[in-house]
Amino acid sequence: MRKLTMAGFLVLVACALNVSATAPQTAVTALHAVQKIYVEHMGISPEAARFRLLLEDQLSAKGFSVVAKRDEADAVLFGVVSLVRPGIFGGPADINVTARLTSSNGDRLWSVNTGGQIVILNPVSSLKFKEPLEYRAKELANKLSHAREQSAKAAGLKVTK
Repeated sequence: MRKLTMAGFLVLVACALNVSATAPQTAVTALHAVQKIYVEHMGISPEAARFRLLLEDQLSAKGFSVVAKRDEADAVLFGVVSLVRPGIFGGPADINVTARLTSSNGDRLWSVNTGGQIVILNPVSSLKFKEPLEYRAKELANKLSHAREQSAKAAGLKVTK
C-alpha cells in the first residue's frame, strides 16, 4: 500500500510540474516590458525572407531577445515588406515596411509604416549605402527600441542604454 501511495504521489508531482511548465505566460501589456520577440514571416518573396533575418539581427543588437517559437515570446512582430523596383532613372529600390507588434493575447503594442525613397544627407554615409533592405531593418529596430524607451519613460522607469 505504501508503494502505491508513493507512486500516486509521484504521478501527481509529475502532473503538477508538467502543468506549471506549460502554463501560459502572463501577457505583456506595455511596450517597455517586452524583452522576447518572435518575428513572423513578412511575406513570401526572397526579399521578405531576407528582411526577416536582417531584422532579427538588428533587434538582437538593440537588446531584444529574438526567440524561435511564438509561444516563448512576450510579443510577436509581423507585417509586410514590399519592394518597388527602381524606375527609369535608376537608383536603389524602394523598400516599404508595415509592421505591428502585438502581445501574446493579441493587444497591439506598437505599429509602424515606413517607406519611400531613402535619402541620406551625410556624404560619407551615402557612399557606404548600398543595401536598402538592411537600412529598413535597422530603421525598424531603431524605431521599436526608441518606442520602448519612450514607454519606459512614460511609466516612470529609468531607461538604460
